[in-house]
Amino acid sequence: MTSRDTRFSGAQLDTLTVALQPVMDLRTGRIHGFESLLRGPQGCDVHPRELLRVARREHWLEDLEERAQGLALLAAERFLQGNEILFLNVDSYVPSVERRYPHLVLEVNENSNHSRELLEQLRGNRATLYLDNYGESHGNIESILNMRPRGLKVSPALVHGIAEDKRRFAIARTLVLLSQDLGMELIAKGIESGEDLCAARRAGFLLGQGHYLGRPTLVPNRARMAATATLLRGAVIDTVMSVRSHCVVTPSTVGDTL
Repeated sequence: MTSRDTRFSGAQLDTLTVALQPVMDLRTGRIHGFESLLRGPQGCDVHPRELLRVARREHWLEDLEERAQGLALLAAERFLQGNEILFLNVDSYVPSVERRYPHLVLEVNENSNHSRELLEQLRGNRATLYLDNYGESHGNIESILNMRPRGLKVSPALVHGIAEDKRRFAIARTLVLLSQDLGMELIAKGIESGEDLCAARRAGFLLGQGHYLGRPTLVPNRARMAATATLLRGAVIDTVMSVRSHCVVTPSTVGDTL
């Protein structure tokens, strides 16, 4: 059996795709929006992070981002409904306002080194700005002061294990209080288990994202998300939360259903 090709070049940009992952209201299950996630073509096992690294090294990062953002905007026009937000990652290329989806959030990675030119473009752009993966490196308060984002996506590094780790829970709770004082939205990113979902709710997160709530797909699975919303609204989660003080969810209940 031959191994799958892991090479990729700028000449293959027209073979890229994007997947959409839901961001959900943790109280009601309402779909708040979708994050667009870059995916390579079939037969190419290059991870998106590696793809970005290669593109930066070989000087076609802007072309890659422009292509990915264009695909994301097309997907938003096809699949997003009502006031659902499109979360779009930005590293070196800022989409023009004229082409933007009406409900657009630009995400800038908290641990990336951004040029002054890019920061000026972001400040001049009328789209809403979020800091992504906040807390993955240092949780830099200075980045909040300089960029004045509308919201933060808290890194999975802080969300994973929040149900069993008192320090993670305390930090999460502090970020919730900080976001309330600063008028910022806060999204718990990387919710992968029922335990962490319950703990994130207890910490005060109103919005969340992760495989437990919905996996990235080329076409949003509305029926599956509706089932998830029913569980979030109903008594199942609340019952499980009251069973154990640390909000442990048994696999035979919510986790298997989702």
